[in-house]
Amino acid sequence: MKHKFYLSLDDNELKSLQALISDESNTLNNLFENFINIQDQDAYVKHHVYLSLSDISGFNIDDFDNNSDLKIDLGLSMYHKKALKNYFQKIVKELNSINIITVKECEGLIKVNDCLKLVKSKI
Repeated sequence: MKHKFYLSLDDNELKSLQALISDESNTLNNLFENFINIQDQDAYVKHHVYLSLSDISGFNIDDFDNNSDLKIDLGLSMYHKKALKNYFQKIVKELNSINIITVKECEGLIKVNDCLKLVKSKI
């Protein structure tokens, strides 16, 4: 039988749990490290994509969400979408990926969620 449990930890509690796990099992520690890295990476990508969209659109990051339409809600034209390539490529590069985001891919973006998916697909 599988069991799920959810933890809500602050940074200090997370470090304590990590220390406990690393003392008990290398395999469990590796799984935990991977989990932390994925979580941090997702948060990093979301934060920086939102900052990029805020910079290009002029809207505050609190004014839109994942379902916001780039054209209707943020007022982004095709020119603006093309300009996202440089922003998104910087995010990908900062996460040590050699993959390239193309202008063509940015032209096809419709919603904020599409931006997140694009960046995450290149990591």
